[in-house]
Amino acid sequence: MIYLDNASTTLKKPLSVYFAVNKAMLKYNANAGRSGHSLSVKAGFEIYKARQEIAELFNASAENVIFTSGCTESLNLAIRGTVKQGGHIITSAYEHNSVLRVLKHLENEGKISFTIISPKKSGYFDLKDFEKAIKQNTYAIVVNHISNVLGIEQDIKGLGEIAKRHNLLFIVDTAQSAGHKNIDMQKLNISMLAFAGHKGLLGLSGVGGLVVNDKVQLQPIKFGGTGTSSEDINQPTTLPEAFESGTLPLVNIVSLRAGTNFVKKHFKKINSKIDYLTKYLIDNLTKMEHIILYTPQNSINGVVAFNVKNYSAGQVCDMLNEKYKICVRSGLTCAPYVHRFLGTINGGVIRVSIAHYNKKHQIDKLLSALKTLKE
Repeated sequence: MIYLDNASTTLKKPLSVYFAVNKAMLKYNANAGRSGHSLSVKAGFEIYKARQEIAELFNASAENVIFTSGCTESLNLAIRGTVKQGGHIITSAYEHNSVLRVLKHLENEGKISFTIISPKKSGYFDLKDFEKAIKQNTYAIVVNHISNVLGIEQDIKGLGEIAKRHNLLFIVDTAQSAGHKNIDMQKLNISMLAFAGHKGLLGLSGVGGLVVNDKVQLQPIKFGGTGTSSEDINQPTTLPEAFESGTLPLVNIVSLRAGTNFVKKHFKKINSKIDYLTKYLIDNLTKMEHIILYTPQNSINGVVAFNVKNYSAGQVCDMLNEKYKICVRSGLTCAPYVHRFLGTINGGVIRVSIAHYNKKHQIDKLLSALKTLKE
């Protein structure tokens, strides 16, 4: 089996992740911080160490790391938790439905309006278009760092400068970039950063987070037990407890800490390998006349989108899986406006996404399989 769907979730995890999960399950799988006994205290301490690991990765404070079920919940919290009645938000055509559907829901409720910025023919955005879209009631810019369809990287440094200049919230979806790009929230003027634990950070699925800066006034979107101020039926207001109602997924969080630690130790090696294999794949796809390549040749971020002439994306995906045991993604990948831009809204694309554990011979097998579809 050749697994090339790592933008959905990484299949293989480092041994340190497996060991950490096993240890947590066997030795301190208690409700973290909700009781005074030693196992609860130990579990709480392990979660705090995970906060520290994430905070160091993004140059933030540990208490400002909020654990969630994943990037979708994080983006919901960031957008819905800062909503301003009658306000306006700017986003891009490359966003995932975890952004677009939240914005549309708020618009349908009559709470906000929003503007979607389209890319240029090159596939890249002109920052001036974002600045031109700012209105008197604009209060936030929401974008992903790397497109989950095309692998194109947004200029979050430039967008962060625009947000700072106009006193706007800057919300960044790092589902495809956390673990692959150096992201300093302070230097990039990021107000809130949403991340997934099961992709580039190599943890288990079911955990992600939202990292906020000290200036953000965030309101909870779910309510319940936090283990603090239990005598008061008002939701606490302190970070991070106010936003983590319910029992935290200890084992998932421990896996995230171990995965993040592995990524930090091997960051250059991991991403050099991904860059090399991405470039190798793109270079070879450009030589095939029957391949329609959508990812720009200079976009070397582990995600490559294409189609095969005379075949639907679904047909190619099924063939690769059934005949060659190659796992790729096909369809719209939950990002409809990208496909409207590409003209692939009716069938989507084939997406190959690469991890550091993939090998050159696996890419060669994919290329050989695609060559058989030339006629």
